[in-house]
Amino acid sequence: MARVTKGSIMRKILFAGLAALALSALADRGNAADMPTIPIINAPRAPWLELGSNWYLRGDFSYRTYDDVFAGISGPDDTAALGLGVGYKFNNWLRADLTLDYAFGTEFAGFPGTRYWNSTTLVNGYVDLGTWYGVTPYVGAGVGAAYNNIDFVVSDSSWNLAWAGMVGAAYHLSANLSVDFGYRYIDFGSVNNLDFTAHEFRVGFRYLID
Repeated sequence: MARVTKGSIMRKILFAGLAALALSALADRGNAADMPTIPIINAPRAPWLELGSNWYLRGDFSYRTYDDVFAGISGPDDTAALGLGVGYKFNNWLRADLTLDYAFGTEFAGFPGTRYWNSTTLVNGYVDLGTWYGVTPYVGAGVGAAYNNIDFVVSDSSWNLAWAGMVGAAYHLSANLSVDFGYRYIDFGSVNNLDFTAHEFRVGFRYLID
């Protein structure tokens, strides 16, 4: 019969303890390997919102000369007009604006006491033709309404369909401010059986809100 000594019992206990620790470590590694990996999702950055970007304000001064209104009757004398507007620049080529112009009253040459004035509201579209040395030429057209008022033989006033064609160039004083030089042909419709058209030479400023 084998003799059991204290030393052999201690060795068995130590071996059993080591075996238990090894099995526990293996079990922990297995459990860790089975756990799903939680992906880290970075939240998207909030987009930067530019309030007022691409909108612009404009102000214009016009020297206006009218065409003859009827056979044998010359048009009203030359006059001046002031305009204000707000617009939007879609890209480097296309923009549009809404304008309101008021022309100072004027008389018909040879007919003292006559009086004519108008105001015009137009929606305009433009094509900018590129920029060279800070100068951007453009072409454009507009349509809207004109309010004509006349004291000529008989006083009369009315709203009419108005349209215009324009060409010009803008010189960029800065990234936001431009000075605009242009020509505009405009048809104001008719009042008191007289048709009114005019040629305008315009200068103004455009300020891009950025």
